[in-house]
Amino acid sequence: MSPSLPGYHLTRNTLIKLTSEFVGRAASFLLMIMAARQLGAAAFGWYNYGLALGFVLAQLADMGLQLLISREVAVHQRQAQFKVQTAFYLKLLLTLPVIFLLLLLTRAYDPPIRLSLFLIGCMLLSQTYLEFIGYVFRGQQMLAQEAWLLAGARLILAVGGGIVLALGGGLLALSSSGLLLMLLVTGIGLAQLIRLDWLYFPKGNTPLSSALTVFFPGRVFSGRGVMRGLLTQAWPLGIAIFLSIAYTRLGVLLLQHRLDETAVAHFSAAARLVEPMQIIPASLLAAAFPVLAVAWQQDPARAKRLGWQLGLLLAGCALLLAGTGWVAAARLIPWLYGEGYGAAVPLFKLLLLTLLPAFLNFSLTHHLIARHQQRHIVWYMGIMLLIHAGLTWMLLPRLGAIAPAISMIVAEIFLFITCLGTLRIPIEEYKATTG
Repeated sequence: MSPSLPGYHLTRNTLIKLTSEFVGRAASFLLMIMAARQLGAAAFGWYNYGLALGFVLAQLADMGLQLLISREVAVHQRQAQFKVQTAFYLKLLLTLPVIFLLLLLTRAYDPPIRLSLFLIGCMLLSQTYLEFIGYVFRGQQMLAQEAWLLAGARLILAVGGGIVLALGGGLLALSSSGLLLMLLVTGIGLAQLIRLDWLYFPKGNTPLSSALTVFFPGRVFSGRGVMRGLLTQAWPLGIAIFLSIAYTRLGVLLLQHRLDETAVAHFSAAARLVEPMQIIPASLLAAAFPVLAVAWQQDPARAKRLGWQLGLLLAGCALLLAGTGWVAAARLIPWLYGEGYGAAVPLFKLLLLTLLPAFLNFSLTHHLIARHQQRHIVWYMGIMLLIHAGLTWMLLPRLGAIAPAISMIVAEIFLFITCLGTLRIPIEEYKATTG
């Protein structure tokens, strides 16, 4: 399939991704609403803390490989097969320190809480493998396959979790069922990737034993050179993604550390309404990124035109969503979560103000990656995280749970300014100065 798709194909892929994200996230959101009502504020706070902690740590098993592989498949198609296979082996090895960190960082809690947090972390770790598979399909612009896989996983998790909660299950039962169902769906996805010959395990070898042979030439195969190349390109992207995930979950972690799980529950209730809105830029960039990656290599003028079109569309969507949410906030929060979550209303309004810069930043960072400028994102995300952490820490004693929302507004504006400034450097000049 040609990477330079006509406009109607780009629109079709965007709609496929948007629809699947809407269905999947709606299912996840309904599960979150049910959990908030069934578990109570304290257990719901622990559940969101586990999601935040696991989501941050699980990204260490990705290290930017997903998006990098998507770019390589988009540009090189089947010639990227060996890179996909090597990246998967590398991902297996990166999983081991994540499991160790999960055990280390949850050891101080009571046994039921510790086990629940560990299971949630493992569920999110398994999810990164499912996303890896989806990004291979995304690079081929096979958005329908990715959509079925990821949306199907969310639906299965939501239905399974809903059944557990309806039967009276608590935090531990919800965490256990989530991990088992995610492992099942991930196994199905891996079987599909193997069937399509994107992964190949030599006869008699398991994926783990094959991963270990990467470092030993003369055994099954030698992929050390490819692995070094992948790591060289992936580490800036991986660090940037890790910092981005840490940024989105830092508010929850600091609230748990300095306040309590009730503050976490209120902040999470507001954030869970804003986060699903990210499906619009995520879906649009999922369809557009392969085209951008090729355009910046072959036709920079076309890439710039597409960038302006994406930016204007995303800005309009952000303003519409923020305005609608602001008007509806006072009635929407109590209706969804119950009267006990009234403190989430001002948090929701403030988080809505992050939508405009955040939507635009989706596009700008994907442009930088397509132009092979991902190293800039590392520095920008690092400073952004420091801004968020510093402001939140200073404002928490005086403002409480509102502090993380305010600091996120400032941090998103910083990222917008720095990314836009970097993209103003002509790509020819950038290549000349960086080699």
